[in-house]
Amino acid sequence: MRAKRGQPRGLILVVDDDPAVRLLLRRCLSHWRVEEAADGLEGLARLRELAPDLAILDWGMPRMDGMELVRQMRADPQLRHLPVVLLTARTDVEHRAEGYHSGADHFLPKPFEPEELLAIVERAVERSQPLSYAAPLLLALHDRVELADMPQLGEALSLLGEFQQRMLPPGEVHLGPVSAGACLVPSQIASGDFYDYIPWDAGRALGFVVGDVSGRGLAAAYFMVMVRTVLRVLAREQHELVDTVSVLNDTLHAETPTGWFVTLFYGVVNPWTAELRYVNAGHCPALHCASDAAPALLDTTGPALGLFERHGYEEQGLKLQPGDHVVCATDGVIDAVRTQGTEERYAWMARVVAEGHSRSIIEVAEALVEGARSEAEGGHKDDLTAVVVRQNGRADGPGPVVED
Repeated sequence: MRAKRGQPRGLILVVDDDPAVRLLLRRCLSHWRVEEAADGLEGLARLRELAPDLAILDWGMPRMDGMELVRQMRADPQLRHLPVVLLTARTDVEHRAEGYHSGADHFLPKPFEPEELLAIVERAVERSQPLSYAAPLLLALHDRVELADMPQLGEALSLLGEFQQRMLPPGEVHLGPVSAGACLVPSQIASGDFYDYIPWDAGRALGFVVGDVSGRGLAAAYFMVMVRTVLRVLAREQHELVDTVSVLNDTLHAETPTGWFVTLFYGVVNPWTAELRYVNAGHCPALHCASDAAPALLDTTGPALGLFERHGYEEQGLKLQPGDHVVCATDGVIDAVRTQGTEERYAWMARVVAEGHSRSIIEVAEALVEGARSEAEGGHKDDLTAVVVRQNGRADGPGPVVED
C-alpha cells in the first residue's frame, strides 16, 4: 500500500502492556497512523472499533495474552482476515508452531531491528490489500465460502457480467422510418438495469423495454436476468401490453422476496401508423421530444412490478411526427444531473437530444449516458441506461419484419 509523501500509509494497532515497547513501535512506524492498547481485552475492543490494516500483538499480556487474542480475532468475521504480527522473546520452533496454529501471520523476536519490522509490516499489508476489497462480500456470505473459494467466486462474477452483456440486443435497430438506439453502462461488474427490443405484430412493429430492478450489486444483477427472461417468454404468449405487464407483476409478487420490485417502461411503436402505445410501471417518466412542440413527460400508468398482487395497469398512446424522439432512461441517468429540480434534469436531456438531431440514434443514446457520467460527482454509483426512439419520416405499407 503506497501513500503520497507526508501522508500516513494506513492504520496499525499495537497491543502491548509495556509502554516503552509501544513508544518504540510508534517511532519505528512513523509513516503509519498508530493506535495503542495495553492488554488483550482492550486490544480486542479497539480492533472491532478501529478495523485497522494490521495488528501488532505482544505474546505475553495480562487479562488476555496474544495467543488468545489471535484466536478471538479468527473467530470474528470482521477480524478473521486481518494480518497479525506477534512479538515474542521466545524463538523455539514449538513456540512458533503454536502461534501459527492460533492464526498469527508473522513473528518478530524481541529485541527487533526496525528495518525487519518495516519489511514485515509493509509486506503483510500489501498482501492483504486485495482481500480488503472483498471483505464486505465475505462478511455478507458469513461461513458459506472460504478464502480459497474467492477465485471461483470472482470468475462467477465476471461470467455474470459477460452473460448480461450477451443477453442485450444490438444497440441500434431500424424498422422502416423508425430507429431505436440504446446504451447501458453498469456501475459494477454486472447491472440491475436492462433494455430489450421485442418484435410485435409478426415483426411489423417494434417493442422496446427499459427496466431497473430494486437494489444494486450481485442480487440486483441476478434478479435482472430473471426478470428479462420471464418478460421475453410472456411477450411471446401475451397479445396486449397490459396483459404482459400484469402477468409479469403477479409472477414477481408470488416468486420474489418481499421488498424486491422492478420499474419498467414497455412501449410498442408502429412505424406505418406512427403510433406509440406504452405502459409505464413505476418507471421514470419517458420524455417526448416533439419536432414542433415543447418537450413533454409521458405519464406513469401503474406502480412498480412485484409490489401489489393483481394491480391494474393502463395503456396510453400518442402519435409521433417526423423528427419526434421518445427518451426512456433509468434513474441513474436522470439523478446524475447536478440539480435538485426534476424539470431541469429533463430539460438537460431534451438539450442533448436536440443537439444530436443530425447524429445516429445510438449516438444520441450514448451522449445521454456519457453526459450523465460526466455530470455525476465522484463517479456514477448507479447503472446508466438510455433508450431513444426516433420517428424519421412517414411510410406506407406493412413494412419489413423485425427478427426475434
